[in-house]
Amino acid sequence: MALKNVKSGLLEMTDAEIFDLLVLYADHCRKLNDPSGFKFFIDGFKAEEEDVLQVLPEKEDQSLLGYHARMKALFPDYCLVCDELLQVNHKKQHLLTEFTDELYRHVGFPNRFSEMGLYLGNYRKTPFGVHVDSCGVFSFPVAGVKRFRLWKPEYVKKNPSLDRAFKYEKHKKASELLEARPGDMTYWPSSAWHIAESDGSFSATWSLGVWVDQPHKNMVAGSLKGLLDGKLGTTGAKVATAFKSLHSETGEVRELPDSYVQAIELLKNLTAEELQETFLKSWMQHISSQGFKIVPGAGVKISAKSRIRLRSKKSLILWQHGLTGKGVVYFSFGGATVVSKNSGGLLKLVQALNAGDECLVGTALKGAGLKEDLRSLQVLSDAGAFA
Repeated sequence: MALKNVKSGLLEMTDAEIFDLLVLYADHCRKLNDPSGFKFFIDGFKAEEEDVLQVLPEKEDQSLLGYHARMKALFPDYCLVCDELLQVNHKKQHLLTEFTDELYRHVGFPNRFSEMGLYLGNYRKTPFGVHVDSCGVFSFPVAGVKRFRLWKPEYVKKNPSLDRAFKYEKHKKASELLEARPGDMTYWPSSAWHIAESDGSFSATWSLGVWVDQPHKNMVAGSLKGLLDGKLGTTGAKVATAFKSLHSETGEVRELPDSYVQAIELLKNLTAEELQETFLKSWMQHISSQGFKIVPGAGVKISAKSRIRLRSKKSLILWQHGLTGKGVVYFSFGGATVVSKNSGGLLKLVQALNAGDECLVGTALKGAGLKEDLRSLQVLSDAGAFA
């Protein structure tokens, strides 16, 4: 679908905002001498990683159009792709969560994540041709006119030559063309095959991709892995299995090695509380990123003298009481989880922070557990919890 003049806080993500995010992340990549998260295409061909750092946006470009002017002088057809703008999106992250919170309320929480991406340039067609992703895409142009051509999966199944195609004149009648300008929004589901088209004019579009390629059975298996790792101990780390006999003379396999028999007993003896705690911890860790691939870190260093508050009143530190250990409390933010044993002070501090208070760390945390609690707070801080 294509919606015109959308009324959404997401429109605060203007071309100027996107340019600032691009420069921030480009500076980060230059500092590390690593362009991961960026891809650059020239006339449809992907540039080598070592060359990408030379063509990233700079503050001196002043705007997206300024960057385009510099690139256009070098390349007649180029495309810059960035998939990591979430890493530096501190100020506007709340706009994304307001949008996704309502989205997830209607369609469910994604088993993988949502991510923010960007395409800009004067490329005439998406550099990798007609393709399909495993994510539904909400797209927001911030400069120029953006056109997307889409096909239903049933049509592509009957016409497999469309996969990665650049020439598809005979298939245009079966497609749908979406056109959007700044202030508009387009959306297509994960099943839609698509390609972006252009007449060679400059355009810049950021998007929110919601990945839907993680089935529930994988979530369950992932949750159990941590539990089994702890239960199996050194046996679980062995790379060879001792056995009495592989099979009978007829080839029949009728007995398990002792390590498997022991695993069966272990599984039979799992309690309902252990399973409940395992799944609850896994679910809490998963939702602590609010459905995003990454939560921007703020880099706040924690000490007893620190005065801290939550980065956002809508981004709470999640917590839960342990079910199998007395006095154990788990805390999670941004995909990071810490455990506290017999520290009521840390729980009270987190509850006060979640209530919107600004807190002096040393007032809440004292005594023998101070160092451990400070380490836990630093983990949560590194994950982006505090401002």
